[in-house]
Amino acid sequence: MKNFFDKLTHPTKTKWFWLYIVGGFLGIILGIMLMPIWNKCPDWVFWKSWGMKIVNLIICVCIVLYLCCFLLKKIMRRSNGVIKVLTIIEFSLLALIALGCILQQFKVINIGGACAILGLALWCRGVVEIFRAYYHQRGNNDRYPVWWLVIAIFLVSFGVYLFVKPLFDDIVILWIFVVLILLVSLILIVDGFLAKPASTKQKKVKTKKSKD
Repeated sequence: MKNFFDKLTHPTKTKWFWLYIVGGFLGIILGIMLMPIWNKCPDWVFWKSWGMKIVNLIICVCIVLYLCCFLLKKIMRRSNGVIKVLTIIEFSLLALIALGCILQQFKVINIGGACAILGLALWCRGVVEIFRAYYHQRGNNDRYPVWWLVIAIFLVSFGVYLFVKPLFDDIVILWIFVVLILLVSLILIVDGFLAKPASTKQKKVKTKKSKD
């Protein structure tokens, strides 16, 4: 993470610096066009529904990142047993939901709304951790951490609450996505100016000073 921020704040000098700037301005335009504020505009605003149309795609990408960066590693590390089977079931369920976000016409698993999907994901994770605590307590002399068991119970309870009574609408996900696009775009513009190489005149002046 530190290296990532270092690259953002200290970009490499390159003659393609203008690509940063162009990409940043295009990102700002895209972020503005995806804002939900255009929903009530007349029909000539052809991009007014773009934002809400990509919400399911955003949810799908978030699920895939969760599956690849977290759950898949959990499955690979687990030894064969009940916990690994439950984790595989969790992985398969969320993968079907991600597929359903893309192929809406087939209604793979008819769960609508990012908040309901988040609730289901939290519930699955909490259930797996509770089973893990149970089997850990049976097969080991050392006790399972109580604080982690409390977190697992909270995940189950809060997940059910989010699934039954969503706390936020999909429009919140869209606003978060738009803000991230605008922030990244501004960083790209700043990096474009920082990545601009020194002109030949400045290089000659520096070389003369170094010789003197």
